[in-house]
Amino acid sequence: MFDSYKNYLEADASYMQNRYVMEGWLFANFVAMIAYYKLYMRLNQANMLSKYSPKDIIEQSKAFYKMKIRDVWHPSEITDRSTKLFAKIGIDYLMERS
Repeated sequence: MFDSYKNYLEADASYMQNRYVMEGWLFANFVAMIAYYKLYMRLNQANMLSKYSPKDIIEQSKAFYKMKIRDVWHPSEITDRSTKLFAKIGIDYLMERS
């Protein structure tokens, strides 16, 4: 986990100017590590760690967004492969609800 913290999250140097900014930076990185570890655990429980890493899932998730068209929010398209992958690890908040 510390390797992920240092390399993927690039959280090994803070470059902070004062105590309050440093505390906020530490808190944000702490929350990021909790989310990363929960994703790791979901992949482990689904026996998918040999094929995917938490970084892979995060990178794939970056393609999903919502856009506002004429005052209505629309989700970006999500492939069937991604939908099935996220369903296997129990992530459904990226999908559109009716």
